[in-house]
Amino acid sequence: MKSAGLSQSLALLLVFSISLSPSFKALGQKRSDRGANDNKPEPTTSAGPKRTDRSIPESERVKVITKTEFVKVAVRANKGYLSVVAIPTAIVTLTPLPANRKNAPAIRETVKDEDGSLNLINLLPGNYKIVIEHPDYDPYSDTIQIDPARPDTFVAYNKMVARYGAIRIGGAPANAKIFLDEAPVAASSLTVENQNAVIPKVPVGKHSLRISKVGYADFTREIDVTPGKQAFVSAQLDLARVTLNLTSEPGARVYVGDEEKAIIPSNGNLTISLAPGNHELRVSKDAYQEWRKDLTLSLANNPVTERANLIPIPSSTEGDWQPSLGARKWRPQPIAWKFDASGAHIKGDQLALFNTEASRDFNTYRDFKLEFDVVFTNGKGVTWVARAKDRDNYYLFEISGPHGGKPVFNFYVCEDGKLELKDSRPIVEKIDSPGDSFHIIFEARGGRFDTRMTITSAPSAKPHLIGISQDDSFSYGGIGFRGKDQSDSLLQSFFVIPLR
Repeated sequence: MKSAGLSQSLALLLVFSISLSPSFKALGQKRSDRGANDNKPEPTTSAGPKRTDRSIPESERVKVITKTEFVKVAVRANKGYLSVVAIPTAIVTLTPLPANRKNAPAIRETVKDEDGSLNLINLLPGNYKIVIEHPDYDPYSDTIQIDPARPDTFVAYNKMVARYGAIRIGGAPANAKIFLDEAPVAASSLTVENQNAVIPKVPVGKHSLRISKVGYADFTREIDVTPGKQAFVSAQLDLARVTLNLTSEPGARVYVGDEEKAIIPSNGNLTISLAPGNHELRVSKDAYQEWRKDLTLSLANNPVTERANLIPIPSSTEGDWQPSLGARKWRPQPIAWKFDASGAHIKGDQLALFNTEASRDFNTYRDFKLEFDVVFTNGKGVTWVARAKDRDNYYLFEISGPHGGKPVFNFYVCEDGKLELKDSRPIVEKIDSPGDSFHIIFEARGGRFDTRMTITSAPSAKPHLIGISQDDSFSYGGIGFRGKDQSDSLLQSFFVIPLR
């Protein structure tokens, strides 16, 4: 290389070395003739003499210099210059190729600069095998060519495959314990980045992470750690819960306080989780007495097992009512009704339920047969109630008319005090004779309700079937009467008998 080119090479070196590019390549040009301008014997003219050979001038030896010095170094025409960008503390070995090249021993240096650069001068131009080793990375090797009078850069740090990664944990409560593969992670080994805890130097591969703190449910996650990367985990720990294993009747509804939690499945076993503390547990099912228990749950006693044995509500016995009994056997006492020798005049929306038992608010029946005699006093029909759980939940049956329009038979379901019409069908029988009396026969069997009627003014061999209704909302309850749409009816007799 001529001296005129020296200044040009220095300028190239300065531009090249100010900022080491992350794009790595091994530069290769035609190798210069190292012995073309050297008249000395071969053993003393090698560009890469053994370091123990003190006969080689200091200026001829391979040296490690700083990056600043590398930028300013005077380029010589018969020497090579190489800056290796690797990992701090990595060991870089340059072995001349072919391996038997005379007087060209391998060069082995440690990267000491914090920026990861190793800057070498006075290299013998030619091909080299470069090997970079670091305990935290897999060994990396490549073949490079070093040209005379030309500063080369070999960027290797982004080609090296790390043996470790890291796990960054966000959201965990303070003082939580961290376990990696069930081994506790010492707090002193963690670092903090943006209020996140970081587990450094985690071997590449899959790991199980567990985070634990008293009063919280353990957080567990499988983490895949990749080379040189941070795996982020958002570890939001839930407050610890107590497991409740409950056994009861299939189909029963389970309440905690006023909140319905679940329905007992067909196998009779249910598992729910509750916060530690005091809870009222209720189990309810139609035709059974409600089961209640106050629970005090703690993490020290977890899980908890309970059995809710539901007791069937016994059906009431047969009963009847006659006008001579007046308001007796009706609860609550109907304010709008009037009682006289002819019967009970039913009017108003207040529901009154049949009652003959001092221990209950009203009699309860599952399957039953009800018969009663009634007169449509103002021609607007009659309304009766079956399977009332309370005064807001029941079935309602209505014979409407004839003065309200064409006579119809209506079937309603009342839930939480709101009536919903389920079925309506016309009545073809003539029921508009003033003062006529009607004998109603009503049967409840499971979810089916049959209503038949005989008419005093038009006797028939068999009762007329005026409606079949079906629904399974209520399986048992009380029997009663109420007015609807300003109806006024006269109840003359009443009889109920339970069916098996």
